[in-house]
Amino acid sequence: MQFELVNFDSDYTKRKQKTQKKSEKALLTCWQHFETEVKKQMNFDSYDLGNLAGSINTRKINSNTVEVGTNLLYWLVREEGREPGKFPNLDALVGWTARKGMHHEGKTEEYKKLTYKAKWVVFVVARAIATNGTKGQRTFKKTLAREKDNIFRLFTHIMNE
Repeated sequence: MQFELVNFDSDYTKRKQKTQKKSEKALLTCWQHFETEVKKQMNFDSYDLGNLAGSINTRKINSNTVEVGTNLLYWLVREEGREPGKFPNLDALVGWTARKGMHHEGKTEEYKKLTYKAKWVVFVVARAIATNGTKGQRTFKKTLAREKDNIFRLFTHIMNE
């Protein structure tokens, strides 16, 4: 007895492509779920305007790689913290200290344009950061640890549809 597989190559290729598309969709959906959870946690933990949470997005790099991140430079300091030893950018602290009510010159974002008293407030905060560092919030790491099982379940569910 002899069996012949007719059109096996084309069927195999079609199924492989279908599985690949489904896998890509599942991957992107899972990391969009992670993005949503990170944003929720950042908004919950937020000490300021929420610009960082609003800047987080999910981007497909290739068929098996997705990046969840932001283009804002300070995200790493918020995530990992800052070691003591170096002064932060004073201009970056002007708006933050004003919004926290430490001085009342929130219209400007430049340290050199502040009054002496407002400069002193910003400098004291900067010195505290330079002396003590800052503690990282670890929002991405904590959220991934909390959501890992949900992400795997979501992936499996999409692949089994």
